[in-house]
Amino acid sequence: METIAHFTDIRNHIQEELKKAQQSIIVAVAWFTDAKLFDILCQKATAGLDVQLIVMDDDITRNCSIDYNRLEKCGGKLYQINNETTGTLMHNKFCVLDNKDTITGSYNWSIKAQSNHENITITKDSQELAEMFLTEFKRIRVQYHGNEPLKSYDVDIISKRLTIIENYIQLNEYENIKIHIEKICEYDIPSIVQSIIDSLNSTKYSNASLQIREYLIKIKSVTIFEDIDLEQIKWQIKYLEIEIIALENEKVTIEKIISDFVHTYTLSFGELILKILKLKIEKLKKEGKNTRAEEYQNAEEEYNNYNEQFKQEKKNDIKDLSDDEKEEIKQKYRKAVTLCHPDKFTDEEQKQKAHKIFVQLQDAYSKNDLRRVREILSNLESGIFDIDENIKTSNKEHLLAQLNYLKQKQQVLSQALTKIRNDKTYKQVINIKDMNKYFAEEKVRLETELKQFQNG
Repeated sequence: METIAHFTDIRNHIQEELKKAQQSIIVAVAWFTDAKLFDILCQKATAGLDVQLIVMDDDITRNCSIDYNRLEKCGGKLYQINNETTGTLMHNKFCVLDNKDTITGSYNWSIKAQSNHENITITKDSQELAEMFLTEFKRIRVQYHGNEPLKSYDVDIISKRLTIIENYIQLNEYENIKIHIEKICEYDIPSIVQSIIDSLNSTKYSNASLQIREYLIKIKSVTIFEDIDLEQIKWQIKYLEIEIIALENEKVTIEKIISDFVHTYTLSFGELILKILKLKIEKLKKEGKNTRAEEYQNAEEEYNNYNEQFKQEKKNDIKDLSDDEKEEIKQKYRKAVTLCHPDKFTDEEQKQKAHKIFVQLQDAYSKNDLRRVREILSNLESGIFDIDENIKTSNKEHLLAQLNYLKQKQQVLSQALTKIRNDKTYKQVINIKDMNKYFAEEKVRLETELKQFQNG
């Protein structure tokens, strides 16, 4: 969170922040007569942002040059409050941008205010503070204009919102979900969607994720018809991409749990286990390897294999991370995967670029290289890698080929995930409640086994 107070050049500071908005601009200002700032609101509304304005309806606003209704013609929403009829004065002066940045202070967005001694405070990246102002905005709007009538149910829009929510669930970025829930609730939604909303509001995200996938499968059936709309095919592709990334994230997470455990276990007990295996060979040799040839051969093979594994694990440069760092690398890895997964691209050149980055990302993640994962994510978000995730082609044949490929990939991944969930080591690891206690007990067990061989 960053908070900065401004006492001069206030209009330009507000103007700069408005231009940066990407999703929404929510404004409640008593007197708004600055045409330049109003023009920016209209431009943003025309660009598709959610722009809403509460302003007084009095002599000041009626006599200024601004046609406030122009905001609604551009796609925004206007709520005027007449203190003569309501008997109250709406004296607020705040703005919320993209549900996370706020502007507040004594400054009215008026021509006169530019020559007054005024102030504003801009607070960035504080969703908690922004939520307080959004709640107050809604309270004022409902008090003087009532609840907004529900919009007619739009399958396509709701599906897009739910797809975005599913993405956020997979990234564990739950704080970004609320705004999309609010948008969905503006519609007259059926019970199946309401059930999803209830799960989300109860923070039952795993359950909500499953419900969303089932809903999208039902609504966006992957059955291909000859006359299917190209946009629908693209949405089917987008859904399968999300599903594949979710499956691969789970698969990679399980594989990492296994590999991290094996690495730690091998480094902790490798020398001890090799001593046991060596003594086992010597014991069989004394008993006569000719009479127990197969067992002797198996023991030698086990020793040689484990010795190679031990040498390899010692070479593996896997960094130690704190619990917070482990959580950070997991979240940043998942976010980066959504930006560079090769299956998101249809253009072969882009696919190859993405594959190269994807391999580097997986390698960094497997080594717990948090610095490198951070770097890759930063480069992806800033566009340094020059890959574009949008489906650019409108060739139906190419899109259908991509769709069929993704369907096959999804099936293969589902089968692989089922298999790895049943992995013996994985089941063992997830059933260990106290890892420190487990390793302490394992040390005692192996040392006891070693003594038995030494004394035997």
